[in-house]
Amino acid sequence: MLLELEGIQKRFGGVTALRQGTLRVNSGEVHLLMGENGAGKSTLMKIVAGMQTADEGRLLWRGRPATFRSPRDAAEAGISMVHQESLLAPHLSVAENIFLGREQAHYGFVPRKRLMQEARHLIEQYGFPLRAEMQVRELSPAGKQMVEICRAIRHGSSLLIFDEPTSSLSEAETKEVFRIVAQLKTRGVGVIYITHRLEELRTIGDQVTVLRDGETVHTSALADLSMDQLIKHMVGREVSAVYQRSPIARGKVRLKVTGLSRPPLLKGISLEVHAGEILGIGGLIGAGRTELCRAIFGIDAILEGAIEVDGVAKRIGSPREAVAAGLAYITEDRQKTGLALGLPIGQNITLASLDRISQYGLLRQAEERAVETKFLDRLRVKAAGPKQLVGRLSGGNQQKIAIAKWLARDASIFLFDEPTRGIDVGAKAEVFALMEDLAKQGAAILMVSSELPELISVADRILVMKQGCLTGELPGGCTQEQIMHLAAFKESVH
Repeated sequence: MLLELEGIQKRFGGVTALRQGTLRVNSGEVHLLMGENGAGKSTLMKIVAGMQTADEGRLLWRGRPATFRSPRDAAEAGISMVHQESLLAPHLSVAENIFLGREQAHYGFVPRKRLMQEARHLIEQYGFPLRAEMQVRELSPAGKQMVEICRAIRHGSSLLIFDEPTSSLSEAETKEVFRIVAQLKTRGVGVIYITHRLEELRTIGDQVTVLRDGETVHTSALADLSMDQLIKHMVGREVSAVYQRSPIARGKVRLKVTGLSRPPLLKGISLEVHAGEILGIGGLIGAGRTELCRAIFGIDAILEGAIEVDGVAKRIGSPREAVAAGLAYITEDRQKTGLALGLPIGQNITLASLDRISQYGLLRQAEERAVETKFLDRLRVKAAGPKQLVGRLSGGNQQKIAIAKWLARDASIFLFDEPTRGIDVGAKAEVFALMEDLAKQGAAILMVSSELPELISVADRILVMKQGCLTGELPGGCTQEQIMHLAAFKESVH
């Protein structure tokens, strides 16, 4: 047994992040760690990686009790963590990052030639698609993860923890990560793999442990567990209750886009979104889906085309004008463009409504508190209170705050760009329920998603894009094959 965790507990002030965390990992095994956001997965792994210490419980490393008080302690024992967001030095080369902190200086100087040679040998040995001399800032997200894996291998790690490694990768990049993980497994390295992408599980996992509300609720061989059973363990209810959608009568056209063009990214896009409707936008990475949302919301200039809101032509040349027209944009990268991570939850909720809760340049604090409390309660956000920093929330709760910001603004047309990226199945169900509730109230929703099962089950209609053009329309409930045919093979229509 490589790693054993028994009864791990961790509290942060009045919030209990872990109640009873239990996990066992063997050498040469890929162990999946599953659970909703806020279930305690990241906290448990940070304890293993020496980033935090447990309040109670026992950690055994290679059969002996151990406590890691820093990432260096864990690394020296043979444990490394590959983070979702790269922690590399972007201005240094791949080789310099691989050896960072472990350079073997000679008379105070690091022999660059030897460093490059050793890095090249390691890269060739594992078949990494990297060049030792390339600067890290020039790499793709997948490339940066490869560098972190190289560092772990070079430092002699026998356990690697992967935290959502493929959440922002293309299909080809994801396959490359899988290849590397499989190679590590054959060399006897233990792997703990955290993911919310359920379709990845059968490809990569051997064992699975599920956390819910800070407790380990299930451990078994992945082959012995159906997908429905896994979801039930994660969310505490049957899978049929997670993806249910009620039919809603479609109303008037709320948003109409005609001939929208921004070559070469967008070419003659025309669409309508009705009150009570969720219009899905499908397509492969690079098809122009995010660019469409940005153009409609006034972030990127439209060279040709027209936009109507509730039958009235609107000139939307900036996000300010889009907000004034009643539009809301929930971006695909909530941490960079959707939220102010360094501000409290409450201030993020009111961020788009400051003009409504202020007078003569001063905030009316009573109104601000009322808005904060209203949406924290309405969306059932798991937090210590409105003063907690939004950057310390789980991904699913951060997404709720990103949506609450626009609900507080009374928006009526919503652009959801990858609304469930990086959140667990339970949080996804809550986001979908919220979208359905908005539709019932007469809102018009345009939803971009790369998750085809979600697109099929949630959208009333699906428009498919390829290379900046629309290639066709499909009804909700269509097949993944129909979407992929339009996304990959069908010629554009104008």
